[in-house]
Amino acid sequence: MPIRAVIYLCVVILLFAGNLLVGKLVTASLPPLTLALGRMLVVFVVVLVCFGHAAWRQRHALRQQARALTVMAITGMALFNATLYSALETSEATNVAVLESMIPAVTALVMALFFRERLGGLKWTGILMSAFGAAWVVAEGNPLAILQRLQVGDAFVVGAIASWVLYTLAVRQWLGRIPFYASLVPMTGIAVAFLAPLAVLENMLLDASWHLDGQALAAMLYLGLGPSFVALLCYNRALLLVGPSRTATSLNLLPVVTMVLGYGLLGTPITLSQVVGAAVVIVGVSLVTLNLPRGR
Repeated sequence: MPIRAVIYLCVVILLFAGNLLVGKLVTASLPPLTLALGRMLVVFVVVLVCFGHAAWRQRHALRQQARALTVMAITGMALFNATLYSALETSEATNVAVLESMIPAVTALVMALFFRERLGGLKWTGILMSAFGAAWVVAEGNPLAILQRLQVGDAFVVGAIASWVLYTLAVRQWLGRIPFYASLVPMTGIAVAFLAPLAVLENMLLDASWHLDGQALAAMLYLGLGPSFVALLCYNRALLLVGPSRTATSLNLLPVVTMVLGYGLLGTPITLSQVVGAAVVIVGVSLVTLNLPRGR
């Protein structure tokens, strides 16, 4: 793998892990929908400055794909982040990372069940392994008792996975028709417009008060500039260098990096069930995402 691709992917993984750790830290004082809205406001301003001119030049093409842009913005930007930060209120960042890393396996399963995409035995094995590893983490090493150990945060992660799978299906359907960087301007704008009333409602119903202190503001800036913008650019560069399969497979390291950084920076304990479950999920998702050569 080219050294440039390795550097790009390392930046992506570190920023994605930082998204979970910073999100976990700041959701203790900032409501999740408000945090998601603040993040999207930051990235909207950034993409408007960087790609606003391109969006204006491509405005006719973007207007023709208004429905596609709306679906992708609501699922991949608004709902995914809102449910992810909601999950971090009650679940550990490592658990969320393990469950989040199942997205490629869940996407492959949806494609097989509803769109008749054929999967070989190896990929089915990977899907089953991923599900078992995730259940192991959620149930703290006792998958048979998973229903007794499910938390609200786990349900929100399921919602985040569902949102991203819907976003992936929308990307497969429409993204090839849309200028990518120019489309970020209307998509982030739509996400802001979608999240704004939800954040207002959240604050109307919220009992505890909060204020935008320096820590919360710094978190919003990091989440908007890092995982939302810099990571996106690096991920696309890596895609061009090594292709989608190897790029997606490298993201399987997210639970490990989140676990190590959480322990080193926040003092979050690492349990044996997390280590075992993360390892099983990583192997399972690798079987799903790797395009292994077939024998004749």
